[in-house]
Amino acid sequence: MISNPSELPTVETNEHRSCCGFSRLGGLSRATSWMLGLAVVVTAAGAGLVAVGFWAGQRSADQTSSSSFLEQLPLIHATGAVTSEKFSMATGNVSDESEGLFVLDHNSGLLQCSVIYPRSGQFLARFTTNVAETLGSGANNSKYIMVTGRANFPRASNRPAAATVVYVMDATTGNYACYGIPFDQTAVPRNQPQQGLMVLIGAGSANPLVDRDDLR
Repeated sequence: MISNPSELPTVETNEHRSCCGFSRLGGLSRATSWMLGLAVVVTAAGAGLVAVGFWAGQRSADQTSSSSFLEQLPLIHATGAVTSEKFSMATGNVSDESEGLFVLDHNSGLLQCSVIYPRSGQFLARFTTNVAETLGSGANNSKYIMVTGRANFPRASNRPAAATVVYVMDATTGNYACYGIPFDQTAVPRNQPQQGLMVLIGAGSANPLVDRDDLR
């Protein structure tokens, strides 16, 4: 038995190297984790870019499809009409570039068609007529209604006409008339003013007298 502990044999251990080895292994573990995290971030970013590219491409395709669909739709020429106690107003195309504004004064029976030239932005065409003379209306007691329609009349060099007609009815008598507009489309590019009288195309009555002999 050894009574003095200092006389015990000394044995060299690998504790220090094991500790250092553990530190190296720990360092490798942290590097590996960092690389794995970076790979996840890069993969997620790439997936996001792919998703954004797909969404943008899909949206572009949808917009192109919508544009193609809209281009295939037929062109609609809309008109409007409104009547009050003193005036009636309607619109109708008189050329490929502009439309006419029709205004009827119920007191005087004066019907006017005014046309804006797109290049100048001004009313440079004006056509008039008096519907009371055709409908046999009395002043200050007539109630008019008015709408516009389309009719493609043969054009002549001495009387160019718009493809729009205006119908006016006296609601108190049922008499109605149709007028055409001698609008010259060639004057629009030159900003050349024009004016004239509307052309009476036809007239009739909503309450015609029935001849019974004609019905037999």
